[in-house]
Amino acid sequence: MSFFRSIKVRVWLRFEIVVMAILAFTYVFLIALFPSFYSWMKTYEIEETFVKIRSNWSNEYSYNVFEIINQQAAEKKMYIEINFPNSDYSYTANKLGGSLSLAVLAKSGFIKGINESKNGKIYKNFRDDQENNSVLMMGSYIGSDRRNPEAYVFICNYLEPIGTTVSIFVRQFFIVGIIMMILTVFMSAFFSAKISEPIIRINNSAKDLPQGKFDAKIEKNDFDEIKQLSSTLSTASKEIAKSDDLRRELMANISHDLRTPLTMIKAYAEMIRDLSGDNPEKRERHLKVIIDETDRLSSLVTDILDLSKLQAGVAELHREMFNFSQRLSSVISRFDIIKENQGICIDLESQDDILLFADKTKIEQVVYNLINNAVIYAGDDNMVIVRLYRTGDRKIRFEVEDHGEGISPENLPYIWDRYYKVSERSATHKRAKMGSGIGLSIVKSVLEQHGFAFGAESNLGQGSKFWFEAPEYVNEAVAEEPKAKHKLEIKINKK
Repeated sequence: MSFFRSIKVRVWLRFEIVVMAILAFTYVFLIALFPSFYSWMKTYEIEETFVKIRSNWSNEYSYNVFEIINQQAAEKKMYIEINFPNSDYSYTANKLGGSLSLAVLAKSGFIKGINESKNGKIYKNFRDDQENNSVLMMGSYIGSDRRNPEAYVFICNYLEPIGTTVSIFVRQFFIVGIIMMILTVFMSAFFSAKISEPIIRINNSAKDLPQGKFDAKIEKNDFDEIKQLSSTLSTASKEIAKSDDLRRELMANISHDLRTPLTMIKAYAEMIRDLSGDNPEKRERHLKVIIDETDRLSSLVTDILDLSKLQAGVAELHREMFNFSQRLSSVISRFDIIKENQGICIDLESQDDILLFADKTKIEQVVYNLINNAVIYAGDDNMVIVRLYRTGDRKIRFEVEDHGEGISPENLPYIWDRYYKVSERSATHKRAKMGSGIGLSIVKSVLEQHGFAFGAESNLGQGSKFWFEAPEYVNEAVAEEPKAKHKLEIKINKK
């Protein structure tokens, strides 16, 4: 049964059904209804002739009316008779080609039928025995009073025998129908293959994706929809391949970041057990290393959990008004202990009393990650510059700048991706291995959730600048007070 459910077979069957429907429609309207249509056309011709006579009628002696009667009778091969009830005079134009004459018919009966009809018209079918033809006659009157009209009009037209014509049509229809069915069998098979085969190839390529084959080449096609589907699958393959590479890199990074502190924790724990257990000074130093490495592990796990919540959309924002200037100084103070052995100088340039309406905890996390990223990739001058200032239009801008290796233009668009770490930075910088590659992704998720603008600027060999902008919360009570700007320099000297 799967054969009949395939797209190729179903497309072929639909082609055949459409062709058969067209043939059936053609048979009904061109053959089965042909006699009725022919009779309707003859009736329409008679009606049209009567309307033309009535519209040009002025009086019974009008030369124009008799000219029109003769003209219509000649053009349409009709018998037209005008009978004047108030006199014995009648006018006849016989171009029917037969011997028909209403003189031999019961004219009085026709006139009675006209007077008794609802719309003042009668239609009669009878045979002209001499010509052996069927005749369609319409009778009506001209004038405002049906009981005393100006004239009675009788128009006759032959209904030609169409039996032979219909028989010829039927034979011709069946011949044409058989030829069309044969042609459409091949044409529908061709077009169904043309439509279905690219989809089948795309489906086969999609089946290879779970097997890790992301380099499938999809052939071009004439149909725009299939082109778009091919392009979408090709893009998806590249993105899946990129995600797979990032996953592998993540596993390598996380494994390294987990293995290193765990190794040190185990080593220093063994040293305490075997060597420094009785020496308070050494024991204290070894325990400090264990605590620091444990904090590093905890921070890594927290970052991974935070990122998962943010990107899953389950992390809620708890917005509140807070003094961003004060919180910034508090965040920077955390680096006093964390970077005490690396000689980092953090230069803070901040305007006072900048208020922000946001999730304080998450904004502090953004600030911490941006500064920590700059500390990791600081240049030989060990300088990190942090700025917070107003830009006008009730907006504030936060910047973190380092003078490190910088980021190449081709890598800059990808730094916000999950677990992305620029390879050349990782290879050349001594502190590159300290990051897991998820800090900037957390920054991106938090700022997008707040709706804040953000970005990065960088030049190779000159350093990088990361920033975000947010609307300032204006307290009307202090809105007119002058805003001071101070410069705070935090230096962490090497031991």
